[in-house]
Amino acid sequence: MNESIVKKLSALYTTSKRQNKTNDFLNVLIIPDTHDSPTIPSDRFKWIGKCIDYFLPDEVIHIGDLITFDSLCWHIGNETMAGKNKGTFTEDIEHCDKSLDLMFQHMKKYRLLKRNFHLCLGNHENRLFKFEDKNPEIYKLMQKEFFNLLSRYNISWSMYGDFIMRKGVGFTHIPFNGRGKEFSGVNAERSSGQQCNMDLVFGHTHRFNYVTVPKIGGNDHQNILNVGTALPDGHVENYAKIGMTGWCYGVALIRLFDKHIQDVYYISMKTLEKLFR
Repeated sequence: MNESIVKKLSALYTTSKRQNKTNDFLNVLIIPDTHDSPTIPSDRFKWIGKCIDYFLPDEVIHIGDLITFDSLCWHIGNETMAGKNKGTFTEDIEHCDKSLDLMFQHMKKYRLLKRNFHLCLGNHENRLFKFEDKNPEIYKLMQKEFFNLLSRYNISWSMYGDFIMRKGVGFTHIPFNGRGKEFSGVNAERSSGQQCNMDLVFGHTHRFNYVTVPKIGGNDHQNILNVGTALPDGHVENYAKIGMTGWCYGVALIRLFDKHIQDVYYISMKTLEKLFR
């Protein structure tokens, strides 16, 4: 998406907002998995903040995995060399604080409008709850630190696996199947769409995909949107470097009405950097 298209898109959204006197539709900017970490630069948070102030959506929803929490990763044992380099919980929180501060510094118009910023907690935030469950002596101490961080920026949140509903469309980090497992794989969007009775927006797989799943009867269907990731362009986490990725980097601007996702515009991380650095 080049600069001229972004300007036309902004004009379209500004004009349509003035015409939306009955609040029939909702414009939402979706931030996919950012995976904030002390080992990853924070400059993309500045670009995203500027993008939010440019479009002034009705709401911002972060789809989850705001922070990686490598310090709480149980896949890497503390006794290993890699484990000794995981960093600390405090370092993770402090770096995320700096990244959020950078983003919110560039959201002045959006903040003045007092519009909502919501976080759907992801599996990486869920590391915190699992860690405390295994270490009951510190139960809720880490939660307090994390939720205090979100509260400082007036970020509302929903728990991992829960849905928030906007105009009849569901938002969650990743939907779960009947066995209590995350929908995953190359057909995650179509598989979840076949099982649900509403349009869905989620992340988790880091692959942007927008599919329409038909249902029997009339023109019934569900629109399923996977919003990719907001990691730096081309960045691949260590665990994925030996397999296929196809990761997509950017943010999504969507419009909701009539209980469906009606419009989807994907703005790549490269475009964000070019226009908002």
